Amino acid sequence: MICTLKKKIAFMVYSGLLAAVIGLVLYLTFPGIMDRQIKKRIILKEGSQSYKYWKDVPVPIYIHFYFFNITNREEIWDLTNKPILEEMGPYTFRESREKVNITWNENGTVSYKQIRSWYFQPDKTHGSLDDIVTTLNVPMVAAAMSGKQMNEDMVFFALEEIFSALNCSWFVQKRVRELLFEGYDDKLMTLAKTFMNLPYDKFGWFYKRNGTDDGEITSFTGAFDINTVDQIDSWNGQRTVSSFEPPCNMINGSAGDMWPPNRSREDKITLFVTDICRSLSFTYLADSEVDGIQAYRYWADNKQLDNGKYDPDNKCFCPEGICLPAGAVNVSTCKFDAPAVVSYPHFLFADSIYTQGVIGMRPNPKEHRMYLDIIPELGVPIGVAARMQINIVFEAVPNITQFENITKRIYFPVLWFSETAEPGDDIVYQLKLVLKIIPVVINVFSFFMVGVGSFLVLTAFVLSVLYALGKNEPSYTTVSSNKMNLHTLSSQDISKCPENEKMLKEQILDQE
Repeated sequence: MICTLKKKIAFMVYSGLLAAVIGLVLYLTFPGIMDRQIKKRIILKEGSQSYKYWKDVPVPIYIHFYFFNITNREEIWDLTNKPILEEMGPYTFRESREKVNITWNENGTVSYKQIRSWYFQPDKTHGSLDDIVTTLNVPMVAAAMSGKQMNEDMVFFALEEIFSALNCSWFVQKRVRELLFEGYDDKLMTLAKTFMNLPYDKFGWFYKRNGTDDGEITSFTGAFDINTVDQIDSWNGQRTVSSFEPPCNMINGSAGDMWPPNRSREDKITLFVTDICRSLSFTYLADSEVDGIQAYRYWADNKQLDNGKYDPDNKCFCPEGICLPAGAVNVSTCKFDAPAVVSYPHFLFADSIYTQGVIGMRPNPKEHRMYLDIIPELGVPIGVAARMQINIVFEAVPNITQFENITKRIYFPVLWFSETAEPGDDIVYQLKLVLKIIPVVINVFSFFMVGVGSFLVLTAFVLSVLYALGKNEPSYTTVSSNKMNLHTLSSQDISKCPENEKMLKEQILDQE
């Protein structure tokens, strides 16, 4: 019995130490194992889990369009008042994205085109696609601004005659559907196509864009360096754009699907936006939570659309060295030389000169700022709000009668859009499984193993102390009271433990 007790104590000590070590090792090594598995699965390669979500983006993406309706066009024409604008919308579309023509390159990059399609969502729309909007006659204004840049008398004369012959006005009234995807016939564009190689036969802000791509993108897969995953290597075969001066012409940042894992609050998140031919950098704003998942919110701050006034590095975004007031970027060289200026909605964070030209701007940081919610461990966006406003430069052209009496330059707001994305329930569950459930289960199991091991070792220690103090003595100390005798021990018991054999000999001597 004493031998059995010692074996039990030894077994408890060894088992307890083993359990505690397993739990401790698992607790200490699991974060590293998890990190390696995450990086392994984030690498873009055909058949991987990340490839599935990268190829066909499963997250619901909605784009909300808001138009600025001109309510006092006669006063503007008569130069008796500023433009009074009334916001209309949102007109909401569901956006789908599919990558096609995927080619895997030997240098650790993948080339593809991304097809974007939009589907109208009447239940998320305030109004109808048949709503009438009074807006700026963009083809006419663009033609006048182009003529001003050419600065040739023959061009001025021709434009003035054409405007008169076609009875052109500064403003047009069109349906929302025409201004967005369907486009509308414009006599000026029809005439211009006979002399110029225009890309479109109608005018609409997204005319012929539905179901098309933004060009060929080549980005890194992360196979050679995980810190380059989804970073753009080239766009349409080029690593720079012609729209801006160096170094602002560099194509930097992600295509928007993901960023390298293990983001920190000090990091900058860079995104290349093909629509404006430039990169935008997002800085940390605050911690956020989306559907119970912790994330870092990065935002495009008040310096992102600066002209060099606040951030000298932005000076090169001024075409030909001609800078706009801070808060907007001239993208005319990116958009067929149209006099287009991009800003945040309602001229948020912009110089006051922009809002002074019109009535109706109500900038609100909560509604109009641009941000990305990134899961720091994965580098994956879980919440997106991409917001931009399109404005047209409207100013005097002294050599054209229709534009000669304009007294001051106006940055005319036409529309703004908000592109938002949040994951569905299935994506949220998978993210929680990776980020919360599995780590919690592993930690609980680790603590359980350490607890069980500690309990076994402590129990063994207590039993050893009790035995040492004589509290656990065997009941055969007297011959007369349940003493061990020859009949109580089998030959198997004697062979197992020498102490049993010794006690047996002592009993035999006592009996003699």
